[in-house]
Amino acid sequence: MWGLALFLLAVIARVGWVVVRFGSPERSETLTYPDEEAYWEGARSLAAEQGLVDEFGFRATYMPAYPAFLSIYAGCQRPLFWARVGQALFGALAAPAAMFLAWRWCVAVSLSSGIRIIAPLAGTLVALDPFLVFFSGLLLTEALFAVVLVGCMAFAVSMADRARRLSIWDALLGGVMAWGCIMLRPSAVFLVLLLPVVIVLRRRFGWRSFAAGGLLFAVPVLGLVPWAVRNHQTVGHWRWLTTRGGISLYDGVRAGATGDSDLAHTKIMAEVQGLSEVAWDAYFRAQAWEAIAEDPGRIVCLMGVKFLRTWSLTPNVAAYRGGMVAWISGIWMLAVLILAMAGFCVVVGRKYGREGDSPSRRERVATAFLLLLPVIVFTLLHMVFVGSVRYRVPIMPFICVLAATGLVALGPRRRTGNLPR
Repeated sequence: MWGLALFLLAVIARVGWVVVRFGSPERSETLTYPDEEAYWEGARSLAAEQGLVDEFGFRATYMPAYPAFLSIYAGCQRPLFWARVGQALFGALAAPAAMFLAWRWCVAVSLSSGIRIIAPLAGTLVALDPFLVFFSGLLLTEALFAVVLVGCMAFAVSMADRARRLSIWDALLGGVMAWGCIMLRPSAVFLVLLLPVVIVLRRRFGWRSFAAGGLLFAVPVLGLVPWAVRNHQTVGHWRWLTTRGGISLYDGVRAGATGDSDLAHTKIMAEVQGLSEVAWDAYFRAQAWEAIAEDPGRIVCLMGVKFLRTWSLTPNVAAYRGGMVAWISGIWMLAVLILAMAGFCVVVGRKYGREGDSPSRRERVATAFLLLLPVIVFTLLHMVFVGSVRYRVPIMPFICVLAATGLVALGPRRRTGNLPR
């Protein structure tokens, strides 16, 4: 019942925003950002049965899941508007998914009597998150990625909980979600590679943990095989992800980099004209590593800049740095981050529950860090690549789970048995 209510609340927020912002034909059929144009170009090529092709004629620069999703709407009368509506509906699943994650996480840290409050509260925060709502109206991967990422981590949290019996269904469904993460955003591969290792370590190398971790790893690998085979046939090389890794790294570390993305000049660079797709990728990868080797101190300083850009309280886009948008953004982020820190401190730093019921502090710390693993991984990645508020959007549900815990702990005291005291 709560799951349905949260889904409907999220639908109202997201679809309502899309209708208000993009309801008119003039607004609905315009794209703001280069990545939106690139995804839509791929969607149109798929809809025209030409395969996945970008503006340069390259065929493996983006993972196929999001262009395939957008291609469903290519034949509509107002394709971009209906694509936004469809994305808003799918993105609304992040709210019940966050409730499911919070429920499993509360069980793992023995906050069982807090589940009835913390889990729906976490889902509510995700349903109303202004950044998740805003990005549901942009043709970017954030809204969809948030759903599958939260789903993947919900299964991973249960698999890592030694008090629960390992389930093959958790491993299988978690693997499917992990595959979906990679098919939407290739950088998710770093998280997917870490999760089986964490589960084996948390389960203290039990043979069942190796089986479950192996399944969690094998499912996305098997799911990527058709994509790798397709890339071998089209670009002549085995590419399990994309041919865009080189230019993405170059964007983050090139001479003159500010932490923001700026690749407009690369389209007219004489050095890459006429190169094959694989050679184009190799060229920018080599340029990126050369820039890192030439001035590592600059790269370290840039990492700090990118961290601040990613976790800025207000948007980095100049048009949204002031006015009502900046106030809403700043107040929301400040409140959620403070509550999340309170929730983290309560769970890992205080005793709760009846004697013998509560997991050890080490267990609680490990479970809390597992919940935050996507936050840590993607923050570190975007301290190397480009840093932007955009890249923290899909990891905010994990912050919201901790914020819900903090809000309950700081609220009126209740006789709830094993809530923090």
